[in-house]
Amino acid sequence: MESYMTPYEKLSELATRSILLEVSCHPKPGLVTPQSTGSHKDMDYYLFLKSTAVLSQGFRTVSELGYCFDGGLPEMLGPVREKGIAIEKRMFEVTEGVNTQKGLIFLFCMLLGGAGQLSRNGGVTHLDICRSASAITSGIVKRELAPLLSREREELSKGERVFVDHGMTGIRGEVENGLPSVIGTGLPLFSNTLEETGDVNLSALQALLGLMTVVEDTNIVSRAGIGAYNEVREMAKRVLEDGGATTQKGMDGVSEMEYYFMKRNISPGGSADLLSATMFLYFVRNELI
Repeated sequence: MESYMTPYEKLSELATRSILLEVSCHPKPGLVTPQSTGSHKDMDYYLFLKSTAVLSQGFRTVSELGYCFDGGLPEMLGPVREKGIAIEKRMFEVTEGVNTQKGLIFLFCMLLGGAGQLSRNGGVTHLDICRSASAITSGIVKRELAPLLSREREELSKGERVFVDHGMTGIRGEVENGLPSVIGTGLPLFSNTLEETGDVNLSALQALLGLMTVVEDTNIVSRAGIGAYNEVREMAKRVLEDGGATTQKGMDGVSEMEYYFMKRNISPGGSADLLSATMFLYFVRNELI
């Protein structure tokens, strides 16, 4: 049966689906779920749904931009970012100033811009999307983060101080490098667990745990410090060694993480964003190829 959707509409649908599945996953230590606000006092599940509705509309325009874009990938950064800024502005309007998904907007604008252009020629693969996002953001760390080293500390935001103090490049570095955390860890864990269990929720949790062990999650550092960041990595590693989402012992460890994260104000938001990207690339791989 012939599809009624354009390629760029299908891409934005898969992106929205992935984001909804991520926020709906429970449990997720420190993060918003349908049953918990995690370590957040200013947001809940329903606020994320409102925010995601905004992103859904905006992401269609981003993937359409990529589809119609005739220039090279590095030249797409400016136009895609303009779209992202407009989406971000609307997000803040519906959330009344709460930053629910700012980092996610940047991430998916880069993914969908590149994917949109790829879809014009028919063949869209998850690996090509990562390579395209990398090309769009080529040199972004050097251009945007390196100059922070010479600025006065008082002028820096919390996130900028994380780079200056620890050299962590966060989502910019992840995308510029072609999403190695997703390709090397998140996607294999999600795919393998889904094949074994048939359970999307457990598979998402398993992938999230894996991402926590490898992602440079600047959100954790800016909220709770570098010590907490290192502890999160070790805790997630131990829980995975106990089976993670697929065993009772692993789930007991997840419960301990939930308590500890709330006590320490830890929120692995960067890992959560990359979980959404993980599922998006999984759906691209399994539904578009």
